Amino acid sequence: MKDFTEKCSSMNEGKILIKKINDMLQKSERTHKVVYSHFLTPAEQNLLAEVDEFRRFIGFYGGYEDAERRVCRLCPDEYCTDEGLPVRFYAAQASKAEFSHRDVLGSLVALGLKREMIGDIYASGGTALFFCHESMGDFIELNLKKIGRYRVDIDIADIAAIPKPNFKLIEANVSAMRLDSVAAACFGISRTKITELIRQGLVSKNWFVSVSSSEEVKPGDKISVRGKGKAEVLGISGFSKKGRIFLEIKIYI
Repeated sequence: MKDFTEKCSSMNEGKILIKKINDMLQKSERTHKVVYSHFLTPAEQNLLAEVDEFRRFIGFYGGYEDAERRVCRLCPDEYCTDEGLPVRFYAAQASKAEFSHRDVLGSLVALGLKREMIGDIYASGGTALFFCHESMGDFIELNLKKIGRYRVDIDIADIAAIPKPNFKLIEANVSAMRLDSVAAACFGISRTKITELIRQGLVSKNWFVSVSSSEEVKPGDKISVRGKGKAEVLGISGFSKKGRIFLEIKIYI
C-alpha cells in the first residue's frame, strides 16, 4: 500500500493522528489482521473521513449505533482476519448516589486511564454506564471501587440500558444555507448574535470550531453553540416563492 503520510501531513489539523492511522494501515497490511485505534472524538472521525485515501479502508464503531466516541477499524483488504471490536460496556452502580458525567470520567482518569481509552459515558442517579477499550477492561474491573465518594459495584452492561436521546423536531426557513442563518434559526437567536458567537469561537459545525459566518451548511450537518445546545439539519423540505429555504431541524434537548 502506498504511504500517504507526506500528502496527508500537509493538512493543518490532526497531522499526528493522520500519520498514526496511516502507520496502522501499513501494519494491518503487513500482518493481514484488522487493526483498531483508540477512541476518537467526532471531530477526529470527521478529519479522517475527509482523507480520500483512507475512505475504502476505515470504519468507525463505538459499541452502539448512536455512539459519539468511536474506535477506527482499519482493514486494507477483505482477507484480513478480525478478532472483533475491542470495546467493553460497563455499568457501575451505587445506592443513594447521584452521578454526573464529570464524576464518572474523573474517577476513571484518576485510575490512570487516558481519555482516549474511554468511550461514551452516561450517568443517571446511582447508575453510571460507560464504554472502554477492551485492553483496559480487566484493569477497570479490578480497580474501579468508587465514583466520587460512593462505593460502586461494576459489571458488564446490556446495550439496551443506554437511554434514547431526547430531541424535538422543528421547521424553520432561512435566506441562505450559511452558518449564521441556519444556526440563528436552530437556536432562535439573531444573526447578529450568532455572528458574534462565531467570532468568539463558540460555534461548531460537525464538531469543528467554525471561523466563518458564511460557511456552507448541508443536510446532515450538526451545529452546536456553546451554552445553547446542539442541532442537526435533517433536510430541505421546500422553497418559498421568494427563494427562502424551508428546513427540517432536530434540536437535542
